[in-house]
Amino acid sequence: MRRSFFALAAILITWHAPSAQEAKKDEKENANPCRDEVSTALQKLRKSSWFRMETDMITENGPTSMTVDYVLPDRMHQKVTVTATNAVQETILVGKTAWGSEGKGWQVLPDDITSQIIIQVRENVLIQQDSVGNYSCKGKTKFEGKDVMSYKLDDEPPKDSNAPKNEAYRMFYVDAITGLPVSNAILSPGREEKPLFKTSYSYPLDLKIEPPKDVVAAPTAEAAPAPTPAPDAPKP
Repeated sequence: MRRSFFALAAILITWHAPSAQEAKKDEKENANPCRDEVSTALQKLRKSSWFRMETDMITENGPTSMTVDYVLPDRMHQKVTVTATNAVQETILVGKTAWGSEGKGWQVLPDDITSQIIIQVRENVLIQQDSVGNYSCKGKTKFEGKDVMSYKLDDEPPKDSNAPKNEAYRMFYVDAITGLPVSNAILSPGREEKPLFKTSYSYPLDLKIEPPKDVVAAPTAEAAPAPTPAPDAPKP
């Protein structure tokens, strides 16, 4: 359980980005208004009081879905479901306390895990990245009934690289009215209707995160069950 409580959420707002040195050099030499529009949308997301991210992805355990609610600056509720087994793991963070559950009641998580969750929320949600990568504008379109602005990540290998070009590509969608992110997805040419990875963003007005009520005592070291393997975070 130790990995599953905090390993996945970080992938959702951690974007493809070059090193800090490369990013600064690239941004000085190559103005990119499309990249700036994506960066602005992500800044606006981070300044939101609350939002929800719903993700479908493929992990080592097969198709997996994840819902993460944030009430900033210090509340999070993450729920991970493995489709094949319907196994569910949840995490709640409120302030400096975190709880975990695998369907048999909530337990207070150890201080070291809680500290890592707090750090990940701060580094991956609250702090803006230096660079989001280079995006090209693909114009206004419809996405699940909404008018959105679409952007494609131009992830070309260095000119002197012999590495094969990755055919899968990332698309990022921004609400044309609010300027907030709507979705980001990794797609394969010819199979766009079946994303390899897809995150949708929403902003429920009634979103609340409270400490769980059915907290049970943590098992002793001798009686504790063997940890359940956690799904590995994909690296989009």
